[in-house]
Amino acid sequence: MKIITCTTPLLEQNMYIVEEGKHCIVIDPYYDEKTAVLLEGKIVDLLLVTHEHYDHISGVNKFKELYGCKLLSNSKCDNNLQRPAKNFSKYFEAYYEFQADLQKPDFAFASNYSCSADELFNDSITFRWQHNTVFIKMVPGHSEGGNFIFLNENILFSGDILLDESVPAAKFPGGSPKEFTDVALPYINTLPPELVVYPGHGESFSLHEYYGYINKKEK
Repeated sequence: MKIITCTTPLLEQNMYIVEEGKHCIVIDPYYDEKTAVLLEGKIVDLLLVTHEHYDHISGVNKFKELYGCKLLSNSKCDNNLQRPAKNFSKYFEAYYEFQADLQKPDFAFASNYSCSADELFNDSITFRWQHNTVFIKMVPGHSEGGNFIFLNENILFSGDILLDESVPAAKFPGGSPKEFTDVALPYINTLPPELVVYPGHGESFSLHEYYGYINKKEK
């Protein structure tokens, strides 16, 4: 199995391509010419998203069109995927305008972007893919429809709920500092420290490193 990290121009968001032979799962899809090269000769079996924000979902429709693949998501996330005001595509260009330190991508934003899931689950789901076990668990805090995506119990794709040396932004509409503190963090504390985390932005890290950061912050 191989994991390819693709850092996109949208807020330097990470798209992940999980390969097993010619088959792959794409997490938080973004599509451009580089993506096309990486996927040449590959079969995209499934799309997954860690949450509903535009920088993590912008390639969903293009992937469906080109590869005939389906998107699996929880029902809360799906509800927001279909609404530009909820997935933030409506506000993305304005966000860049107000953030002087961000380099604006040289393409047009889809300000009315929407997409939808083809298969839904509620709180969690487990399935087998190419001899691997995938477990997806809803984790609120950063957004209403946030997911942790586990692969074979030792890899976690965390979206923006777990970022190296950072408490996630939870004050955006749909986010909740209280849910992060009361729901997400207690769940995170049950996870094994050797878990390797692939976040929505930035470099991968071990959960042990994150525990150390949180403990320092609490002191």
